[in-house]
Amino acid sequence: MTLPKVTLYIATSLDDHIAGPDGGLEWLPQPQAGGEDYGYAAFYAGIDTLVMGRTTYAQVQGFGDWPYAGKETHVFTHRPLERVPEGVHATACEPQALLQRLAQAGRRHVWLVGGARTVQDWLNAGLVDEFIVSVAPMVLGSGISLFAGVPPIRLRLLDSHTFPDGLVQLHYARA
Repeated sequence: MTLPKVTLYIATSLDDHIAGPDGGLEWLPQPQAGGEDYGYAAFYAGIDTLVMGRTTYAQVQGFGDWPYAGKETHVFTHRPLERVPEGVHATACEPQALLQRLAQAGRRHVWLVGGARTVQDWLNAGLVDEFIVSVAPMVLGSGISLFAGVPPIRLRLLDSHTFPDGLVQLHYARA
């Protein structure tokens, strides 16, 4: 049985924060209708499953309509979820156990969405195959760090792209 590929596709500030001290995301570049999507549409078309933490789930719920309709989503939480869209499942199992279940269900490509604790758990378990990190031209100074507390991980650069607004996207695979 082949495990699905797991890709961390995420944006950070230059100083490794995925959110401000209050969890805010207002510092992120805001995509404009018909404007640059930083490769999101192509990436999204290639995944079949999303994994995220409860805080990220709640934040996405606050955006309005569920943006991931039609994609299976697993939310790491120990509490029941509220307003659960179709295809969204709460889970409290270990990341490796979920990945095994996804493999048995025929899933092929998992997007590890966030937040920090969920990402760190998957990194600590050695389950992330690729990293697509969009570095926004912003220094927050403090906030929620993406890579705090994870072990060293040697990576191999697959691609990099610079956008006109100063965002730099780095695509790595485990070395």
